[in-house]
Amino acid sequence: MFSLVVIFSSVLLIGWGMWLDQQAVLEQLPLFTAFHAASLIGVVLAVVYLWPRLPGWGRKTMLVVAALIIWRVSYFPIMVWAGWVATLGEWLLIQTNWFPTVIYPTFLFVMALMNALAIILGGLAVHHRRVVALPVLSVAFVIAAMVSFTDRSDLTVLPDHNYAIEESLPQYHASEGNPYYPAVALPGYNLPERVLIFASGFMFSAIPSTPWSTTVKAILEHEFRNLPKASSDRRVVEHYLAFRSAQEWIACEGECRLTWRLDETPPADFSLSAAN
Repeated sequence: MFSLVVIFSSVLLIGWGMWLDQQAVLEQLPLFTAFHAASLIGVVLAVVYLWPRLPGWGRKTMLVVAALIIWRVSYFPIMVWAGWVATLGEWLLIQTNWFPTVIYPTFLFVMALMNALAIILGGLAVHHRRVVALPVLSVAFVIAAMVSFTDRSDLTVLPDHNYAIEESLPQYHASEGNPYYPAVALPGYNLPERVLIFASGFMFSAIPSTPWSTTVKAILEHEFRNLPKASSDRRVVEHYLAFRSAQEWIACEGECRLTWRLDETPPADFSLSAAN
C-alpha cells in the first residue's frame, strides 16, 4: 500500500510539474502551492514510513513534531538544491537532445524526495543511535538553520508565506561573475548571513550554462548586487522572481537549443521567439 502511495505521489508531482512547464506566464500562487505540496508530500510520506517502526505514542508524537521542525528548517535549502538538480536535468536534456526540456517535474519530485530523506535519515539515526550519522546530520541541520534564519524577521512558524508577490518580474542582466565569494569577508554580516552567502557562491559556481538555469542565476546575481544584505525570506522571494522570469526559456527548442549546445551563452540579441 505504501509503495502505491509513493508511486501515485510521484506521478502527481511530475504531472503537476509538466503543467507548470507549459505555462506561458508562471503566476506566483501556482508555484507557491506546488512547492508547498511537494515538500509536504515528502514530509507526510516520511512520517508514514517511520510511524510503524516507532513504539508508543510518545515517540510517534515526537516524530511528527520533529518532522515539522525539519520541514521548517530545511524548506529553503531544499528548494535551492532541488532547483540545482533541475538545472542538471536541463543541461543533460539539451546535450543529448533526446527529449523536450523540463524543469518543474524534476524540481517538484526532488523537493519531495529530499524532504522525505531528511526526515527518514534523521529518524532512523536517532532511533538506532547511529554514532557516525548523528554528528553529520546535526551539522547539516545547523547549516540549514543558519541558511533559513539570517534575520529576526525569519523567525516565523511557516517557512514561506509568499503566496502573492506584488513586485514586477526583474529583467535579465548579463552575468558579471560570482558576486558571493568576495562578499563573504566583507564587514556587516552576521554568521548565518556569511553561511548563506558562501552557500550561494558554491551553488552559483555549480549551475550549468543552460537557458533557464543561466537566466535564474543572472537574475539572482543582479538581485544580490542590488541588495547585498537581506533576510532569508527576501532571498526566497528573489528565487521566486528568478524562477518566474526564466519561464519562457523552458520552451527552448530548435535553433535555441542548438545555440546553447554550441556556446555557453547566446548572443546578446538572441530572441527565444525568433529561435523557435
